[in-house]
Amino acid sequence: MKDKEQIMDKVMLFAEKVKTNNYLSAISNGLMMLMPLLMIGSIALLLAVLPIEAWTNFVAKIGLSPFLVAASTLTTSLLALYASFTVAYCLAENLGQKAIGAGCISAFCFLIITPLANFETGSYLDISWLGAKGLFGAMIVALIAGRLYCLFLDKKIIIKMPDSVPPVVSNTFAGLFPAIIVGFLFIFVAFGFSLTKYGSFADFVYAIISTPLQNLSGSVWSLLFIVLVQMVLWFFGLHGSLVVGSFISALYLPMDTMNMEAVMAGVANSDLPNIMGKSFYELFAGIGGAGGTLSLIIAMLIFAKAKQHKAIAKLAVGPGCFTINEPIVFGLPLILNPIMAIPFILVPLVQVFLAYLAIASNIVPRLSGVQVPFGTPILFNGFVAGGWRVAALQVALISIGILIYFPFLKVLDKQALKSEEVSSEETLAQ
Repeated sequence: MKDKEQIMDKVMLFAEKVKTNNYLSAISNGLMMLMPLLMIGSIALLLAVLPIEAWTNFVAKIGLSPFLVAASTLTTSLLALYASFTVAYCLAENLGQKAIGAGCISAFCFLIITPLANFETGSYLDISWLGAKGLFGAMIVALIAGRLYCLFLDKKIIIKMPDSVPPVVSNTFAGLFPAIIVGFLFIFVAFGFSLTKYGSFADFVYAIISTPLQNLSGSVWSLLFIVLVQMVLWFFGLHGSLVVGSFISALYLPMDTMNMEAVMAGVANSDLPNIMGKSFYELFAGIGGAGGTLSLIIAMLIFAKAKQHKAIAKLAVGPGCFTINEPIVFGLPLILNPIMAIPFILVPLVQVFLAYLAIASNIVPRLSGVQVPFGTPILFNGFVAGGWRVAALQVALISIGILIYFPFLKVLDKQALKSEEVSSEETLAQ
């Protein structure tokens, strides 16, 4: 027993370190800051390609279509550029330094290592590297440039201005030397990689890191492993979704942006490059919240006889429809509940695997990569992300979740009902 407690303490300590790590936190928070831009691009793309002939004819007639496509291009197709700023910004904040300077110099460093496209009239930035293709390179540059910038500030390698100088001017000069040093360092990095077989730092990162990681994240088994880790952490009382959030964003958001770019290019749904993505994870990796708890809530409403379970389900069903499951997770509770451990961990794994099979077999269309805001009602989020068949798949997965939860709920409900009867008898006896 003592050995098990020691092992769990180590697991929880490791999970806490991952969650609070400055670099992983910077990636997670930096990409989260881009959600408003991605939402603009997603909504614009949705309006541009909405499969309603009357609508597409209308937006084409009034000349709105090019602007909708441009809005999508200037958001999703420039994702890496924005991330190079926000990730470094968040890292500097984590390290207690001025964040704007770190973000600006990081964006410059990313642009300087971006390959140039050669045309007859000169050289230009290749915009394909500013989107999903260059995202991993942008994050690496942001972490390195941001950390070096903060390090020079920590070491006081700055121009110290007199106290009489206004703070805005003083802060600008304080960041001057760090920015120049980091900027020229990446200029030399860009030059050095231009002499290699890769041609650029961005090409090097894409070949050595991005492609293998994308191949790994393209496997359903990788996502199942991430969800398994997430649910084990949830069972032991840690917010597993927060712990794995940075990995989900880094690995799967680029897959969504690839699909969105393909949709803008007119690629047919069946030929979209990725089945999975961040949108796939959010739609299917636990419908109603971690553990697929909407299925449990519905099962409790239909089958539970214990008054406490009926009361909890009634309180939890509203939030659960908006993917907020704390009332059921902590109210039942599901944390450290040995009876409910198996379905709590198993249901999201089954839902993810069956969703993957349904899309891979073309029963359900691939997701376009449109980002649906967290808290969008279940089924409606599926409809927005992929149409009525995706929403229908969610209904089927919720039903399967109910079947998995049912036998375990019956055992738990029987115990609760017996406890209520004993309590009632004691009250009458008094």
